[in-house]
Amino acid sequence: MKLTDKRFWKFEGFTILYAGVLMLLELTIFGKSLTSEIVLFTIGWCCITSAITWPFANGKHWFAFGLIYEVIFILLLFAYLMIDGLIRGLLNWIDYLEMCVVFVFLIAVVCFIPSMILAFVGYHLFNKNITNTEKL
Repeated sequence: MKLTDKRFWKFEGFTILYAGVLMLLELTIFGKSLTSEIVLFTIGWCCITSAITWPFANGKHWFAFGLIYEVIFILLLFAYLMIDGLIRGLLNWIDYLEMCVVFVFLIAVVCFIPSMILAFVGYHLFNKNITNTEKL
């Protein structure tokens, strides 16, 4: 992955729009107002996930791209929750683990369709065949 690749930066910009859609979904489902911390966390989380996904999924079919994005998104979220639980020193580890699995599963279900839309649009807009002159 080259940082000079304009397709990557366009995809990152599109990912910020995707984060906005996720925040609107969160606002619609939970009905709570969004704080600036949640907004920055969601945008950062989506950008980190897309930066990790790009080298693995660049050039693959859009559905595979979306699945890879979704798996990385969920794995990072689960790892974050586990580390947060360790830092807080939660006493009942099994109950916390079960709660995290349920929470992550619900987020995976809610985010699946937006992730597929992101992958479809991203694939067709930013992942067109590279000509020989662009490879140089």
